[in-house]
Amino acid sequence: MGIPQAEDSQAQVGYRTRYQELPACDLIGFTKIVKSGGELYGEVRSDGRWEVLRSIAGDDKTIYGVAPLDKDCPKGSYRYTLGVKAPADARLPKDLFSMHIKPSGWIVFELESFVAQYGKFWGDDPYKMIKKLGWDFNSRLGLHIDAYAPSYSSDSDPMEFMMPVRRAS
Repeated sequence: MGIPQAEDSQAQVGYRTRYQELPACDLIGFTKIVKSGGELYGEVRSDGRWEVLRSIAGDDKTIYGVAPLDKDCPKGSYRYTLGVKAPADARLPKDLFSMHIKPSGWIVFELESFVAQYGKFWGDDPYKMIKKLGWDFNSRLGLHIDAYAPSYSSDSDPMEFMMPVRRAS
């Protein structure tokens, strides 16, 4: 079975997707235990920390919103981190959280905008959608990522949702 092309995935699950392999990376950013990642997202977008992230990012200016499975979180809550890949020589604020992301294959869902599609996307269930595309969730990583391009400036701009995957067994 080949890797579905974006047009094929749109017909299968209603969203354009692509598959990509990514190496391990380290992210730094702001973190919070939340009921919804939107809590931290809203705070960081409104209080100037979004610009802090952009200013400390290395060559990759993408801002990543990471939701890992964190056993230390109370039931019904999870850790959400908004971070960037920072260069080793960056001068960093002291209150940043760091996390390591292992290498994996990823299905990347292309969303037209946070406002227009994010709620519907979760209603459509990305875990079920990757199954339809022939993949299983890579639980070794146990996370997913919201990716905001360097050009992202408004909740109506496009964004991506990244799901670590392995070939379905």
